[in-house]
Amino acid sequence: MTRPCSALFLLVGLLSGGTVVGVEPGSRAAQEAEDAAAEPQMRINDAIPIVAQLKADPKADDLLGKAKGIVIVPDYMQAALVFGARGGTGLLLVRRGMKWSDPVFYRISESSIGAQIGGTRGALAFFLMSDKAIEAFEKQAGTWSLNASAGLAAVSFSKQTPETALLTDVVIWSNTKGIFGGASVGASKISRDMPANQAYYKDHDITAQRILSGEVTSPQSRPLLDVLPPPASTAAPRQPPTAHSRRSVSPMGGWFAS
Repeated sequence: MTRPCSALFLLVGLLSGGTVVGVEPGSRAAQEAEDAAAEPQMRINDAIPIVAQLKADPKADDLLGKAKGIVIVPDYMQAALVFGARGGTGLLLVRRGMKWSDPVFYRISESSIGAQIGGTRGALAFFLMSDKAIEAFEKQAGTWSLNASAGLAAVSFSKQTPETALLTDVVIWSNTKGIFGGASVGASKISRDMPANQAYYKDHDITAQRILSGEVTSPQSRPLLDVLPPPASTAAPRQPPTAHSRRSVSPMGGWFAS
């Protein structure tokens, strides 16, 4: 009785065009590749409102116009219960002439031991202000630390001063609140997210250099690239300063002015 019933169900399935014996290997692989590319695309979508936050703050907007590159971590989680852990996924974009590159995907992580209890989450942005900072993200292999051992000087956005401006490679901005609000992330571990880069660009041999040079691009990045501002020198002119404000601006200019 079992065989005739099974044959009948198989015949009905074939006649109705339905799938009876499961998904074909090729279809399964295509679906897995699509799912793998969806996660990096979510990072891009989540980065767009973070750029809007930066542009809404005149100081951050001015800094963004001068930066040579930016790392955006839309969702950075910080939690601790004696053993602390911090981390998130982000993306790097750099200026190439008058344009921004497509993104290279990274993972940011840090661990610590302390007597803290609590946690928070929010967004991070690393403004890369020097060629040295760009080279570190572009050429460092494996996992490395965003600290003095990488030859980089990093400073918090809230603590940046005219005196440190010329010496700073990385300015770290955060909108996180709570017990870890404003905590330094200078010791964060930076890891290039190769699976995300390979899935997003559909290229197993993809490299950061190929992406940042513009050799490899994706039309799916366009919504993020469109909201990033042009270099400060090509940005739309602002309202001319009054005679009074012109006297009050410091020689450093920008957001360092008093």
